[in-house]
Amino acid sequence: MALNGSPFLVATIVFALVLTLLTLVVWNRLPGPKAVRVGVRLLMLAVTQGAAVLVVLVCVNNSYAFYDSWSDLMGTQTGAASFEDGTAGVRQSSLSAAMPVLASFHTGSQGLQVADPIGPRSHIHGQLLVWLPPEYDDPAHAGERFPVVVLLPGQPGTPMSWFDAMNGQDELARLVEAHQARPMILVAAKSNTLGTDDAGCADLPGGPKTDTWLAKDVPAIVKSRFRVSNDPYDWSVMGYSAGGYCATDLAVHHPGVYHSAVSISGYNAPEAPAVTDHPALTRANNPLLVLRRTARQPDIALLLTGSLQDGDTVSDARALVGALRAPASGDVATVARGGHNMDVWQEMLPTAFQWISRHLR
Repeated sequence: MALNGSPFLVATIVFALVLTLLTLVVWNRLPGPKAVRVGVRLLMLAVTQGAAVLVVLVCVNNSYAFYDSWSDLMGTQTGAASFEDGTAGVRQSSLSAAMPVLASFHTGSQGLQVADPIGPRSHIHGQLLVWLPPEYDDPAHAGERFPVVVLLPGQPGTPMSWFDAMNGQDELARLVEAHQARPMILVAAKSNTLGTDDAGCADLPGGPKTDTWLAKDVPAIVKSRFRVSNDPYDWSVMGYSAGGYCATDLAVHHPGVYHSAVSISGYNAPEAPAVTDHPALTRANNPLLVLRRTARQPDIALLLTGSLQDGDTVSDARALVGALRAPASGDVATVARGGHNMDVWQEMLPTAFQWISRHLR
């Protein structure tokens, strides 16, 4: 049974109710000495309370899509088929260099196109959820190549969070209908390649090559299957929290793939121990440090958003935008209230989609 979804939630509710009824039935029928009866009653109370907490946790996971499967929760999934040492240098790549990749997509929930391919360069066994705008199959748009927004979750988090908790597809469709945004293909990609541990969006020495997966494999797979633009100006990457940091880092290192990036409540310096344990890798994956040290900054556009009540989010955003020099450009968008949560991030989506639309070719 899947970790998220209604069947598992119903099962946990039934389990909690059965335990509660069983406790009520046997409460005054327990045999043995008083000390034994008291101990058994305390144990029953603890078990029923644990079942109730489980129901709450499953509800939260269904709402926020922190974990998509049991292997995600336990951290036992195989992140990659093989690993190679990462490089600490600044990385460059382009869509024109992406090798063609065939991936098998099927229609999943909410009409999403779903695939679980293995990246040909990263060897990461990832997940892709693709939302096609209504215009994609409209005869009036036949032959049109669409812009793409690659969506990255936080840590913990799964690609499905963009379509369940965030309702990104509904927000974009509403904006397109109101002529406030362009029709775009949304591609939510797995980025938590170390399971419950943060992979830091980098090619780790002896670990998964997350940067290669997101900068080379994902664009190649999408280009091989869908009618999308080849122009980097029509490719954007957006994430929230750890995914926001990742989006910025990808654009800084791969301007030939992603011309624009949106960081929703992200940060500048890597926080994943898998990255910070390596000083050279830490410096290479700090977008603020990389931009300050680059003689000629890449031609990218960045939108950094955050809540004024969310720690250093806004100060980090202002520092990064303040470090940009032409041809790089950037903007900061803030909300006055709210913490580090889905409600705030969802509130920022209209601004993000409208901004991305303005920066397409």
